[in-house]
Amino acid sequence: MHPDRVRRAFTPVVPPRLLPDMYTTEEQERLFGVLRQKGPWSSIASQTFSSAEQFLAVAGGGQQARTDLSLSDLITPTFRGYFAQQAVALHDEVQDVFYSSKLLNLVKEMFGAKYALPAQFFFNLRAPAHSLDAGHFDPQAWRGMDMMRLPVWLAAVMAKSGLFDRWEVRTGQVITYYYASAEDGGFTYWPQGPAAAPQRFAAPFWNDAVVVHNPRMFHRGEASGPRDRRANPEGFSLDSVIEADGDGWSIKNGEQVLRTYAADEMRFLFHYGARVFDDLAEVSRYYDHTDDLTEEIIFDLLIRDLRERGIAFDEPTDPLTDDAFVAVLKDAYAISPTSYPAEAPVDQIPA
Repeated sequence: MHPDRVRRAFTPVVPPRLLPDMYTTEEQERLFGVLRQKGPWSSIASQTFSSAEQFLAVAGGGQQARTDLSLSDLITPTFRGYFAQQAVALHDEVQDVFYSSKLLNLVKEMFGAKYALPAQFFFNLRAPAHSLDAGHFDPQAWRGMDMMRLPVWLAAVMAKSGLFDRWEVRTGQVITYYYASAEDGGFTYWPQGPAAAPQRFAAPFWNDAVVVHNPRMFHRGEASGPRDRRANPEGFSLDSVIEADGDGWSIKNGEQVLRTYAADEMRFLFHYGARVFDDLAEVSRYYDHTDDLTEEIIFDLLIRDLRERGIAFDEPTDPLTDDAFVAVLKDAYAISPTSYPAEAPVDQIPA
């Protein structure tokens, strides 16, 4: 992709802004109540990737060219659960928060949009961890295809390719952070595109929200927690889970406790997302499914583009699971940030 196209494609509609005191005390009690009472929670990696190639297609950066990595080399103790999916609240106790006019209006105002609907509301729980994420952007949504129907790696490739912009459904996010320490743990972002200098919001955070256009902006969560506790616990794997344990949190394999963490070692975020529309015709096109993407269209366009660019590959019988084809797409559409704050470097995996 041409550098000017990259900059335009990955520059948010407005720069992020940080807002304090996003949720009331009572709302926070209910939101954290879901985390503590409804677990255990599985890792983001186990929900998102099945190979190292898929991870590197999303957030590989300087490790993009390495061929000696397995997915187990790339996992960190970062876990996810959902308050709501596909505009439906999954827990009655937080339904009114998900349908909050305050959150919805923040996204509408960011775009100057007339119409909007809440789409997703999830949370991340992170024990002390290194950050191997060299910078990523959130999955875009397209008519007929979104993060609930597309693998994250494929959504990243599609966005980087620029081939699917006419189907895009614009989305904005309100992401609220909880990390009581000033030991790393900030939010790095590239508001002028991945080739420009990054900026960051530094920790500590507590109920501080970033209003962002993350599908069009590279960003990353920085390493967090006490530095001497960031190595993965022995036995940690894709099958490991986390759940509340007294006042703290425990990572477990089945009933086996791998490591327990105090509450103040953890980093949490609540990630709210909404879709926006400029007019009722755009709303109708979305709901009537008159101009949807399909998996067939997606791979037809990608394969045609690879051929037009003279990129050699073996046509896959199952492009969703063929790691060799994923590697071709990863390399063909590779885009990542080129610099990082001195205070927040990417942790490197030893060769």
